[in-house]
Amino acid sequence: MAALEAVVLQSISPWDLLGLELYFLDTVAARRTPPQLVIYSLAGRLVSIGRYHLFGGPPEREGTGAMRRLTGGRAVGGGDGWVGLALIAPSWSAMLPERDANLKPDQVMNRYARGVLAALRSLGLECFYPGRDAITIDRREVAMCSFESDASGALLFEVSLAADRGMEELSRDLDRLDAEGSVPSAVHGPDSSTTLRRELHRESAFSEIARALIAGFSQMFGNVRERELAAGQKLEGAHRGRELQSIHWLNRATSGSHYNRMGRVAGQLGQIEARLRISGDNRIERLLLSGDFIANSRAIGALEAALEGQPHDLPAVSRAVTKVFSANGNFILGAGELSNLVRLIANAQ
Repeated sequence: MAALEAVVLQSISPWDLLGLELYFLDTVAARRTPPQLVIYSLAGRLVSIGRYHLFGGPPEREGTGAMRRLTGGRAVGGGDGWVGLALIAPSWSAMLPERDANLKPDQVMNRYARGVLAALRSLGLECFYPGRDAITIDRREVAMCSFESDASGALLFEVSLAADRGMEELSRDLDRLDAEGSVPSAVHGPDSSTTLRRELHRESAFSEIARALIAGFSQMFGNVRERELAAGQKLEGAHRGRELQSIHWLNRATSGSHYNRMGRVAGQLGQIEARLRISGDNRIERLLLSGDFIANSRAIGALEAALEGQPHDLPAVSRAVTKVFSANGNFILGAGELSNLVRLIANAQ
């Protein structure tokens, strides 16, 4: 198994974090750096929205800020009271035993969540990964997982861990931040979400949680080497973060005039929405998928391109969806069977 290096960042800005993740995706894929485990905290009160959510609001409103992850999935809490983890590897299975060489997309989070489970159990918490995107304690969500696989096949596995603030506060934060209601979110309560503070009956310092996470992943991968972030890596992360800001990465909004048909379904993680621009002769001019799903970005771009110019009917949509997601490495999680995605797009009104 490959070696793993751990970098602990007590405080980093959201843009520097995104830039650092992009940098490590490139260098780990090219084998210029070993696989990386980044454990971090972000300052301020934040909402972490997924790659595929629609959001066109300001970066901060009424004391709550927004960041957009490189991974898809649900909106989760971020900033003060949350601890983040990003694991970057050359591929889904590069760090796993040979029996996992042909790992399926819906098995990826199951494997890598084991390091977090080991960490929480070392703190005395009986926790589980029941599937989909959540780690739970007595059926209450305490951490949310997601992942991205870039064009090279490199893996970015992310975890948001509720230390002092949990998903119960997310709806209120979104109400302040996203007045337009673009980002979907279920309402959580004490029966469906929790925090480390609540379960341990005490406050956990960031350093304690970081040590537990490193130890948990050491159980999976052997000895993890902790190191400082090199000055050049800091600069590269900041540079790439500024590049993301320059292309307005946070904003993924749409005007009503750009699309004339829409479909929405309740998926396994939340809502999934398809917006289409259909021509007078019933051909797809433009497609935008959004919502609470996890997918590799290359596949979503390929699907939107494959449907352009195709008839807006069930056979054409089915052919495009099947072709894109039968390609090696392409996946979408949260929609269930691919036929659900086909119907969502084909039945948009």
